[in-house]
Amino acid sequence: MTDEDILHARLNYRPSGAAPSARKAFAQWTERIVGLPDGVAARELAGLTDEQLQAMALDFEKAPRRKRTDVFRFSFAIAALLAMIGAGFAIAEVTVPAQAVGRPHYLAGAGAFFGAAFIALCAGVLSGFRLVPTEAAYARLGLFVGLLNEQHPWLYNTYFVLRNPAAIAYRDRVLRERGPVRGFDFVLMRQIAELHEKMELTHNARAVAAAVQGASEVLAPAGTHAAPAIVPLAPSAAATPAPSLAAVPGKVLSLGSSSEAA
Repeated sequence: MTDEDILHARLNYRPSGAAPSARKAFAQWTERIVGLPDGVAARELAGLTDEQLQAMALDFEKAPRRKRTDVFRFSFAIAALLAMIGAGFAIAEVTVPAQAVGRPHYLAGAGAFFGAAFIALCAGVLSGFRLVPTEAAYARLGLFVGLLNEQHPWLYNTYFVLRNPAAIAYRDRVLRERGPVRGFDFVLMRQIAELHEKMELTHNARAVAAAVQGASEVLAPAGTHAAPAIVPLAPSAAATPAPSLAAVPGKVLSLGSSSEAA
Protein backbone atom coordinates (compact mmCIF):
# COMPACT_ATOMS: atom_id res chain seq x y z
CA MET A 1 0.00 0.00 0.00
CA THR A 2 1.39 3.37 -1.03
CA ASP A 3 1.10 6.70 0.76
CA GLU A 4 -1.59 7.80 -1.69
CA ASP A 5 -3.66 4.72 -0.86
CA ILE A 6 -3.38 5.55 2.84
CA LEU A 7 -4.57 9.10 2.20
CA HIS A 8 -7.58 7.86 0.23
CA ALA A 9 -8.41 5.43 3.03
CA ARG A 10 -8.77 8.25 5.53
CA LEU A 11 -12.29 9.08 6.63
CA ASN A 12 -13.99 11.85 4.62
CA TYR A 13 -10.92 12.27 2.42
CA ARG A 14 -11.21 15.13 -0.05
CA PRO A 15 -8.22 16.03 -2.21
CA SER A 16 -7.38 19.72 -2.16
CA GLY A 17 -5.42 21.82 -4.63
CA ALA A 18 -3.62 24.90 -3.40
CA ALA A 19 -2.90 25.13 0.32
CA PRO A 20 -5.41 27.52 1.96
CA SER A 21 -4.45 30.20 4.44
CA ALA A 22 -4.17 29.40 8.14
CA ARG A 23 -7.50 31.02 8.98
CA LYS A 24 -9.30 29.32 6.12
CA ALA A 25 -7.67 25.98 6.94
CA PHE A 26 -8.73 26.31 10.57
CA ALA A 27 -12.31 27.05 9.51
CA GLN A 28 -12.34 24.07 7.13
CA TRP A 29 -10.97 21.69 9.77
CA THR A 30 -13.49 23.02 12.28
CA GLU A 31 -16.35 22.09 9.97
CA ARG A 32 -14.69 18.78 9.21
CA ILE A 33 -14.34 17.47 12.76
CA VAL A 34 -17.86 18.46 13.86
CA GLY A 35 -19.47 15.29 15.21
CA LEU A 36 -16.32 13.17 14.86
CA PRO A 37 -14.95 11.30 17.89
CA ASP A 38 -11.65 12.47 19.32
CA GLY A 39 -9.79 9.45 18.03
CA VAL A 40 -11.00 9.86 14.45
CA ALA A 41 -10.30 13.59 14.46
CA ALA A 42 -6.81 12.99 15.87
CA ARG A 43 -6.01 10.45 13.16
CA GLU A 44 -7.21 12.95 10.54
CA LEU A 45 -4.94 15.69 11.89
CA ALA A 46 -1.97 13.34 12.18
CA GLY A 47 -1.59 13.44 8.40
CA LEU A 48 -0.74 17.16 8.34
CA THR A 49 2.77 18.57 8.39
CA ASP A 50 4.21 20.42 11.33
CA GLU A 51 4.17 23.70 9.35
CA GLN A 52 0.42 23.43 8.77
CA LEU A 53 -0.22 22.55 12.39
CA GLN A 54 1.93 25.41 13.61
CA ALA A 55 0.10 27.89 11.36
CA MET A 56 -3.29 26.78 12.69
CA ALA A 57 -2.03 26.89 16.28
CA LEU A 58 -0.86 30.49 15.83
CA ASP A 59 -4.21 31.44 14.27
CA PHE A 60 -6.04 29.97 17.27
CA GLU A 61 -3.82 31.93 19.67
CA LYS A 62 -4.79 35.14 17.88
CA ALA A 63 -8.51 34.33 17.97
CA PRO A 64 -9.41 31.88 20.78
CA ARG A 65 -13.12 32.45 20.10
CA ARG A 66 -14.69 31.68 16.76
CA LYS A 67 -15.77 34.67 14.69
CA ARG A 68 -19.10 34.15 12.99
CA THR A 69 -19.34 34.78 9.27
CA ASP A 70 -22.99 33.85 8.64
CA VAL A 71 -25.68 36.40 7.84
CA PHE A 72 -27.46 35.82 11.16
CA ARG A 73 -24.58 37.20 13.23
CA PHE A 74 -26.26 40.64 13.17
CA SER A 75 -29.66 39.31 14.24
CA PHE A 76 -29.49 40.59 17.81
CA ALA A 77 -28.30 44.05 16.75
CA ILE A 78 -31.07 44.28 14.14
CA ALA A 79 -33.64 43.07 16.68
CA ALA A 80 -32.53 45.75 19.14
CA LEU A 81 -32.72 48.46 16.45
CA LEU A 82 -36.19 47.39 15.35
CA ALA A 83 -37.37 47.27 18.96
CA MET A 84 -36.10 50.82 19.52
CA ILE A 85 -37.97 52.07 16.44
CA GLY A 86 -41.12 50.30 17.62
CA ALA A 87 -40.70 51.89 21.04
CA GLY A 88 -40.45 55.29 19.33
CA PHE A 89 -43.72 54.71 17.55
CA ALA A 90 -45.32 53.62 20.81
CA ILE A 91 -44.08 56.76 22.58
CA ALA A 92 -45.42 58.87 19.72
CA GLU A 93 -48.78 57.15 20.09
CA VAL A 94 -48.96 58.30 23.71
CA THR A 95 -47.63 61.84 23.23
CA VAL A 96 -49.43 62.89 20.01
CA PRO A 97 -52.90 64.37 20.66
CA ALA A 98 -55.91 62.24 19.82
CA GLN A 99 -57.27 64.62 17.19
CA ALA A 100 -54.02 64.70 15.23
CA VAL A 101 -54.12 63.34 11.72
CA GLY A 102 -52.33 60.03 11.17
CA ARG A 103 -52.48 58.72 14.71
CA PRO A 104 -53.59 55.18 13.72
CA HIS A 105 -50.38 54.81 11.68
CA TYR A 106 -48.29 54.96 14.89
CA LEU A 107 -50.05 51.91 16.26
CA ALA A 108 -49.53 49.95 13.07
CA GLY A 109 -45.87 51.00 12.84
CA ALA A 110 -45.15 50.04 16.45
CA GLY A 111 -46.74 46.62 15.99
CA ALA A 112 -44.89 45.98 12.74
CA PHE A 113 -41.48 46.91 14.17
CA PHE A 114 -42.01 44.93 17.35
CA GLY A 115 -43.01 41.89 15.28
CA ALA A 116 -39.94 42.24 13.05
CA ALA A 117 -37.72 42.57 16.14
CA PHE A 118 -39.20 39.39 17.58
CA ILE A 119 -38.57 37.52 14.31
CA ALA A 120 -34.95 38.74 14.16
CA LEU A 121 -34.44 37.74 17.80
CA CYS A 122 -35.80 34.23 17.15
CA ALA A 123 -33.58 33.88 14.09
CA GLY A 124 -30.52 34.87 16.13
CA VAL A 125 -31.34 32.42 18.93
CA LEU A 126 -32.00 29.52 16.56
CA SER A 127 -28.81 30.18 14.59
CA GLY A 128 -26.88 30.34 17.88
CA PHE A 129 -28.18 26.93 18.94
CA ARG A 130 -27.37 25.54 15.50
CA LEU A 131 -23.76 26.73 15.79
CA VAL A 132 -23.12 25.22 19.24
CA PRO A 133 -21.45 22.07 17.79
CA THR A 134 -19.30 24.24 15.54
CA GLU A 135 -18.21 26.40 18.47
CA ALA A 136 -17.28 23.28 20.43
CA ALA A 137 -15.37 21.89 17.44
CA TYR A 138 -13.48 25.18 17.13
CA ALA A 139 -12.27 24.99 20.74
CA ARG A 140 -11.50 21.28 20.41
CA LEU A 141 -9.43 21.89 17.29
CA GLY A 142 -7.47 24.53 19.18
CA LEU A 143 -6.61 21.93 21.82
CA PHE A 144 -5.67 19.40 19.15
CA VAL A 145 -3.20 21.58 17.26
CA GLY A 146 -1.75 23.32 20.33
CA LEU A 147 1.67 22.39 21.70
CA LEU A 148 1.76 20.34 24.88
CA ASN A 149 3.49 23.02 26.94
CA GLU A 150 2.94 24.40 30.44
CA GLN A 151 -0.24 26.19 29.28
CA HIS A 152 -1.95 23.17 27.76
CA PRO A 153 -4.64 21.55 29.96
CA TRP A 154 -3.69 18.04 28.78
CA LEU A 155 -0.03 18.30 29.82
CA TYR A 156 -0.16 16.22 33.02
CA ASN A 157 -2.50 13.66 31.49
CA THR A 158 0.06 13.17 28.74
CA TYR A 159 2.82 12.73 31.31
CA PHE A 160 0.84 9.98 33.04
CA VAL A 161 0.18 8.22 29.73
CA LEU A 162 3.94 8.13 29.05
CA ARG A 163 4.29 5.43 31.68
CA ASN A 164 3.32 3.01 28.93
CA PRO A 165 6.27 1.92 26.71
CA ALA A 166 4.13 1.90 23.55
CA ALA A 167 3.13 5.54 24.17
CA ILE A 168 6.78 6.46 24.70
CA ALA A 169 7.70 4.82 21.39
CA TYR A 170 5.00 6.87 19.61
CA ARG A 171 6.23 10.08 21.28
CA ASP A 172 9.81 9.41 20.20
CA ARG A 173 8.70 8.74 16.63
CA VAL A 174 6.73 12.00 16.49
CA LEU A 175 9.68 14.00 17.81
CA ARG A 176 11.99 12.35 15.33
CA GLU A 177 9.86 12.47 12.18
CA ARG A 178 7.34 15.33 12.47
CA GLY A 179 8.13 17.76 15.23
CA PRO A 180 6.86 18.77 18.69
CA VAL A 181 4.14 16.76 20.41
CA ARG A 182 0.69 18.35 20.15
CA GLY A 183 -2.71 17.86 21.68
CA PHE A 184 -4.03 15.25 19.27
CA ASP A 185 -0.85 13.21 19.91
CA PHE A 186 -2.03 12.83 23.50
CA VAL A 187 -5.33 11.40 22.23
CA LEU A 188 -3.47 8.90 20.05
CA MET A 189 -1.01 7.99 22.82
CA ARG A 190 -3.92 7.38 25.18
CA GLN A 191 -5.54 5.05 22.66
CA ILE A 192 -2.23 3.26 22.07
CA ALA A 193 -1.70 2.81 25.81
CA GLU A 194 -5.23 1.46 26.31
CA LEU A 195 -4.85 -0.94 23.38
CA HIS A 196 -1.45 -2.07 24.65
CA GLU A 197 -2.86 -2.81 28.09
CA LYS A 198 -5.80 -4.73 26.64
CA MET A 199 -3.44 -6.82 24.51
CA GLU A 200 -1.34 -7.66 27.56
CA LEU A 201 -4.43 -8.70 29.48
CA THR A 202 -5.59 -10.83 26.56
CA HIS A 203 -2.23 -12.58 26.16
CA ASN A 204 -1.94 -13.27 29.90
CA ALA A 205 -5.53 -14.38 30.39
CA ARG A 206 -4.56 -17.99 31.17
CA ALA A 207 -1.95 -16.97 33.73
CA VAL A 208 -4.33 -14.48 35.33
CA ALA A 209 -7.05 -17.13 35.55
CA ALA A 210 -4.64 -19.55 37.20
CA ALA A 211 -3.58 -16.90 39.69
CA VAL A 212 -7.18 -16.07 40.52
CA GLN A 213 -8.06 -19.72 41.04
CA GLY A 214 -5.03 -20.25 43.24
CA ALA A 215 -5.72 -17.14 45.27
CA SER A 216 -9.27 -18.30 45.95
CA GLU A 217 -7.93 -21.31 47.92
CA VAL A 218 -5.32 -19.40 49.90
CA LEU A 219 -7.63 -16.55 50.84
CA ALA A 220 -10.53 -18.77 51.95
CA PRO A 221 -12.21 -17.59 55.19
CA ALA A 222 -11.11 -19.27 58.39
CA GLY A 223 -14.68 -20.23 59.28
CA THR A 224 -14.94 -22.59 56.32
CA HIS A 225 -12.32 -24.99 57.75
CA ALA A 226 -13.60 -27.70 60.16
CA ALA A 227 -12.02 -27.62 63.63
CA PRO A 228 -10.36 -30.89 64.84
CA ALA A 229 -12.36 -33.01 67.30
CA ILE A 230 -11.35 -32.78 70.98
CA VAL A 231 -10.81 -36.21 72.67
CA PRO A 232 -11.73 -36.00 76.38
CA LEU A 233 -9.49 -37.80 78.87
CA ALA A 234 -10.84 -40.32 81.37
CA PRO A 235 -11.49 -38.85 84.85
CA SER A 236 -9.70 -41.72 86.62
CA ALA A 237 -6.54 -41.24 84.64
CA ALA A 238 -6.55 -37.54 85.25
CA ALA A 239 -7.17 -37.94 89.03
CA THR A 240 -4.43 -40.61 89.66
CA PRO A 241 -1.42 -38.91 91.27
CA ALA A 242 2.03 -39.55 89.89
CA PRO A 243 4.19 -41.92 92.05
CA SER A 244 7.00 -40.41 94.08
CA LEU A 245 10.52 -41.22 92.96
CA ALA A 246 11.68 -41.78 96.54
CA ALA A 247 9.08 -44.48 97.16
CA VAL A 248 10.11 -46.59 94.20
CA PRO A 249 12.65 -49.29 95.19
CA GLY A 250 15.78 -49.38 93.20
CA LYS A 251 16.39 -52.31 90.89
CA VAL A 252 19.54 -53.44 89.20
CA LEU A 253 19.05 -54.48 85.59
CA SER A 254 21.30 -57.22 84.33
CA LEU A 255 21.92 -58.29 80.78
CA GLY A 256 21.64 -62.00 81.58
CA SER A 257 18.53 -64.24 81.54
CA SER A 258 18.46 -64.88 85.31
CA SER A 259 15.38 -65.33 87.40
CA GLU A 260 16.02 -62.13 89.39
CA ALA A 261 15.95 -59.93 86.33
CA ALA A 262 12.60 -61.44 85.36
